Amino acid sequence: MKAISPVIATLILIAIAVIAGIFVLRQFLFFAGTAGQQDVLAIEDATLSVLHKANYMQVYLQITLKNQGDKVVNVTSITVDGKSIAGFTYVVVNPGSTYSFSGVVMVTGTGTITDPSLKEQWEAGTEHTIIVTYDVIGGNTGQQTVIKVRAT
Repeated sequence: MKAISPVIATLILIAIAVIAGIFVLRQFLFFAGTAGQQDVLAIEDATLSVLHKANYMQVYLQITLKNQGDKVVNVTSITVDGKSIAGFTYVVVNPGSTYSFSGVVMVTGTGTITDPSLKEQWEAGTEHTIIVTYDVIGGNTGQQTVIKVRAT
């Protein structure tokens, strides 16, 4: 049986060392980038108010957002359980600034509430998901802040 030439063995060892070095560098850069990221947009306060009357129901959202990062954030949408907020338009939130918004999530109308599960779905104490979608200028896009709130 023949042995491998010392030159070939040296080249193989160098190739393995280069591949391992690239892997370690890639992992380091990934973890350094992840550790340097911070939450850009935070929901400081959110309240869902539900108004029930005999033949009418309205769900109302009050929300305060704070830009905790160092880049400008464009808030593109706010939804509650997948329902868009009436009257919300695109808004820019500067670093360190807060933005407050109030809007209607849902109104049943003035007629009889035909779906009895609708009242149960939105009664006080039920939990709902708020999703705020935003883009960071010069950064990541399409991020979401998700929280659960209870209707009151």
